[in-house]
Amino acid sequence: MFLDERSANLLKLLQHSSTSSMNEIEDQTGLTRRQIQYSLSKVNDWLESNHYKPVQYKREIGYFLSDNILEDEVSVRLTKRSYFFSEKDREQIFYLLILLSHEPLSLYHFQSITGISRNTVLTDLQRLKKMATQLKLTIHYSKQEGYIVTGDSRVKRFVIEQLIHEVLNGPNSQLIIDCIWEGFEEQIKAVHTKLEYLEKQLETTFTDNRLHELAYLFVSTDQLIGKGEELEEDPSWLPFIDTTEYVLVDQMIETHNFYAEWSQTEKLYATLHIVSMNRTKDGSPLKENQIFYDVLQQVTEEFERLTFVHLQEKEKLCEQLYIHFKPAYYRIKYGIPHVNPMTERICKIYPELQHLTRKSLEVLEKKMDFCIPEDEVAYFTVYFGGWLQRQGTTLDDRKKAIVVCPHGTGVSNILNYTLRELFPTILFLDVLSVRDTADYPLSYDLVFSSVYMRTDATLFVVPPILEDRDKQKLSKQVMQELYGYTVPGADVAGLMKVISKYATIQDAKQLAKELQTALSTQAVETNTHAVKEAEKPVLAELLNMHTLQLKSHVSTWQEAIELAANPLVDLGTVEERYVSAMIESIEENGPYVVITPLVAIPHARPEEGVRSLSMSLLKLEEAVDFAPDKPVRLIIVLAAADSDSHLRALIQLTNLLNEPENIQQILNATNKNQLLEIIHNYSKEETE
Repeated sequence: MFLDERSANLLKLLQHSSTSSMNEIEDQTGLTRRQIQYSLSKVNDWLESNHYKPVQYKREIGYFLSDNILEDEVSVRLTKRSYFFSEKDREQIFYLLILLSHEPLSLYHFQSITGISRNTVLTDLQRLKKMATQLKLTIHYSKQEGYIVTGDSRVKRFVIEQLIHEVLNGPNSQLIIDCIWEGFEEQIKAVHTKLEYLEKQLETTFTDNRLHELAYLFVSTDQLIGKGEELEEDPSWLPFIDTTEYVLVDQMIETHNFYAEWSQTEKLYATLHIVSMNRTKDGSPLKENQIFYDVLQQVTEEFERLTFVHLQEKEKLCEQLYIHFKPAYYRIKYGIPHVNPMTERICKIYPELQHLTRKSLEVLEKKMDFCIPEDEVAYFTVYFGGWLQRQGTTLDDRKKAIVVCPHGTGVSNILNYTLRELFPTILFLDVLSVRDTADYPLSYDLVFSSVYMRTDATLFVVPPILEDRDKQKLSKQVMQELYGYTVPGADVAGLMKVISKYATIQDAKQLAKELQTALSTQAVETNTHAVKEAEKPVLAELLNMHTLQLKSHVSTWQEAIELAANPLVDLGTVEERYVSAMIESIEENGPYVVITPLVAIPHARPEEGVRSLSMSLLKLEEAVDFAPDKPVRLIIVLAAADSDSHLRALIQLTNLLNEPENIQQILNATNKNQLLEIIHNYSKEETE
């Protein structure tokens, strides 16, 4: 009887697990409950037909096999003659056969190997042709040559390398190997042994799976050369001729285990794969690649800075990173493909650690002048994560925060650095613009922003540049929000008296100031409020140098609204669709936004594109008509993020506009400073 791929994989999973709950099976297979139940019934049919007891289930322990089914016993029963190959299996088999086989291949060959119909083979080949076309390869058929692949030889090697990795690390590897390399078993075994000898000569230890892949790659390369598929010369590879690896590869190729005549280019190709292989030990002295070691030290220091974690025994960690990075460097530099099977899982389980590792590696990218692929970043993530676990440190229990600042890179970096120093127990992930927060992929608990914005996280609104009193106030707010308790304020005057009894104070004023700053970061007042209840901004915080404009004239009221809203779009506090929504609202409802002669306050609903609370003001020298009897010279765009955070500023604006002479003053202003003075006066009045 046949077992489909899903059911076969489920049986293998149960073989290697003493017990598995339904939830565990879901996590490990990615299947739904219904799919698992269906596959379990198929597995039971197979077990019973082969005289085994069916899968057992007990509530307290889950699903398990009562019979001991040995690995080799299952392999015997799941042969290519009794196994239904999946679409993915067939894709790998057909592609590798066409690339490697010396004999002409027809539809019959594919049918006999996989046991499927002629029409299914034709459908599979059609799909394969489309895939090949994407890499500028062509699969075609002739009676003399059968099915062949034409195109760039380097691209063909790339495809073979990827397919070997997929096959050897897939669930049905042995079945597919039997289809592709039947008759090559002795050669593969001999090449594997030669590679182990090469390991000893280099005083290194390669990872098991990479060594396994390399044996198959070298045998496949021998097949390709034998059928006339050779690589073109690449001058960038020539420096490797002088390496020990090249000498050992040359000696290995000259043995009777290889049948084709390898050119210097082919030997260099093999050498590159040797130097780029992952390894668990490297006997080569670090001084030979001191530049690698130095830059990796910088990477670990950057990781410490970003996470506020002290890495213990950093020298040993750097040595481990070096062992990994040395082959990775050659993979990246020479474009040797490498798939990390753990990448997706690492990104899913440790997204913050992966993110901070990537940021730490920017030091290395800048030094080496190349971009590190995500698969390689994931390896570094594992090293850093393992080291943190080894020393009993975890990032999971720390609050995660982002910093939102639309004021440019310089100001953003100052704010970010200040906050990291002020709150070392918080894990700061990134500095973002307001618009970037909408699509930010990582989860976070806190937002430190220099503008008011809509967020489900706890929000702290802070000035772009923090003075001492700002730091003290923010420390109190954060402490209250995170820990919910208060610490009495420090008695600096009392401390000064005690100090003066036993020491000579040279600068009493400066000492008092620094004591206040140092101690107040731990103090929390009982009346501090949570972020979501942060005080509402005053008018001058919203209408500032960035959001004010003075222009001579515009052609239409629509243009006036677009121009007035530009600063908010540029800052990222509103989306483009918010501007359209304001215009559409006036077109549908009339010029209701003209609240007093010459003044309009266009707005729309928060959900129509507001990212954070903001205002902008446009003053025109010549009026524009919002209607035949409604000329306007002053357009104030209001973008409210919720129902109440804008009220304080709006009240101040209303008070300002209630006085006709204030409006005239604004219209008479010739520069932004004059406008700011009027706005500032009304912002102060409400707060005094």
